[in-house]
Amino acid sequence: MNLIYVIILFFASHIYLEKGKLPETLQNIKLRYILLGSLGAIFLAIVLGILLHIASFLVMTITVCSASLIAYKYRSKFDEMERGKSV
Repeated sequence: MNLIYVIILFFASHIYLEKGKLPETLQNIKLRYILLGSLGAIFLAIVLGILLHIASFLVMTITVCSASLIAYKYRSKFDEMERGKSV
């Protein structure tokens, strides 16, 4: 059941990001801050998950959403480099 949830969440988050619905504030943040924020969010999810006894569900959700956001940012930077823009 967890695997099905993670797969559906993965596809849903990628579709959401590819349709350009990322908030403007997240769109303008540098990639290194996205990486640090993702690490912080995963760590916070671990701590909260242990305290609330939902560790696996919460950590899986945050990890998949963070990974989708990081992949989207990398793809957008790579597209800019391919077009010859300075990054």
